[in-house]
Amino acid sequence: MIEQLLHEHDSTAGNIRNTLSEIILRDKVTLAEIFYSAMLQDAEASKLLSAKSVESHLKPGLCLWLRKLFCHDSRDELKAVLAMQRHVGEVHARADIPIKLVARGMRLLKREINSRLVNTALAADEVVKAILYTDRLIDIAFEEMSAAFVHSRDSGVKVDEGFRLFAAGQNLSLEREKQVSALLDWENRIFRALATEMPLDESSAIENSAFGLWFHHKASLLFNEADGLGMIDEIIRRIDHSILPQLYHDSGQGLRPAEARTLIKAIMADVGHIRYLLGEMFERLNDLDVGRDALTHIFNRRFLPTILKREIAWNRKKGDPFHVLMLDIDYFKRVNDEYGHDSGDRVLQAVAGLLMNQVRASDFVFRYGGEEFLIVLAKVDHTQAQEIAEKVRRCVEEAEIPISNNRVVRVTLSIGLAGNDGHPDYQRLLDRADKALYAAKHAGRNRCVIAQE
Repeated sequence: MIEQLLHEHDSTAGNIRNTLSEIILRDKVTLAEIFYSAMLQDAEASKLLSAKSVESHLKPGLCLWLRKLFCHDSRDELKAVLAMQRHVGEVHARADIPIKLVARGMRLLKREINSRLVNTALAADEVVKAILYTDRLIDIAFEEMSAAFVHSRDSGVKVDEGFRLFAAGQNLSLEREKQVSALLDWENRIFRALATEMPLDESSAIENSAFGLWFHHKASLLFNEADGLGMIDEIIRRIDHSILPQLYHDSGQGLRPAEARTLIKAIMADVGHIRYLLGEMFERLNDLDVGRDALTHIFNRRFLPTILKREIAWNRKKGDPFHVLMLDIDYFKRVNDEYGHDSGDRVLQAVAGLLMNQVRASDFVFRYGGEEFLIVLAKVDHTQAQEIAEKVRRCVEEAEIPISNNRVVRVTLSIGLAGNDGHPDYQRLLDRADKALYAAKHAGRNRCVIAQE
């Protein structure tokens, strides 16, 4: 690929390359505006973008890409250009941006750049050569991006499947009972509210219950789409958007007893159907011996892309915010040095257990590496995420962790908190959380620092 790029560079006259470079340097901001204006108006592309991320990150990124592709002066810069194309392809794969949308954008850029070439001082034959040079440069860049995209996407598919196998190796009987219990708890709360004439509103929806959060954020990772997820989702929407609104306090006052009983029976029937479908889905899962973090028995970081991509997709679909906590045990090396590595392992296991006990069924806890952990908090706003981070920090700070010879140790956590800002690449979210964690360490440890936007 580098040879192709070098050939195009060396075989194109300097005045043509300079003219193109001048156009890009002058109009790169305008080109980015046109590009993302078209993308935001595209029904398919707009689902993957937010106005905030376009303005703050994506437009500047496109300007940089254009400048590097068309304004290079040396062969070394050309090699850097190809490295950037591979990075862009990996970003698109992480963000689940379909390759056809990238191709659509490349055509738009070609059209806009070529239309500007026509109005330059280049001779007619030079304009033709400049247009061909533009097309070839963008095609080479697109080819390199596509190769990186496909490679990253294939790797992602393997990780997704690996997560499903990992999840299948959990205690399925316990998980099944927990979720059935959560479902029945929601049903009982609704019936108690009706019996005591307590008002119902949108917050009573099954989607907002512990079961609903688990279903939307974890069930799709555990089961295949064909396993009945769509049917359960349809039942949940029917309950939340058809049956419950008729029982809301304001609209339900005029219901006759017979009508109310009919609606209650409908809820009971739908809950029973969900229980049946859950049972079938759990029964179909094989008890597989799959990998996990050998020490703490929580998720391994290799499953993190699967979770974050799904949370970003859910955010685009429903608008629900989510946050990431990056956590590090302070002065962990001292524990190993003073008490030995066996004691250090017990501390890691204990901290993992404390973290699991502080999160909800819809959240995810990972051992990120060494003494670092990561938590993905589903459907929480900024204030709630801060409260959870502080609760986790206090819980670990106050815990007495038993080690060898009837001794106990205390440890603290430094935490970096970052919220999803609409950017489609999950790696940016992780980088922001990591920088916030570093700031917490630098500020004295045993604290939570919020990432900058």
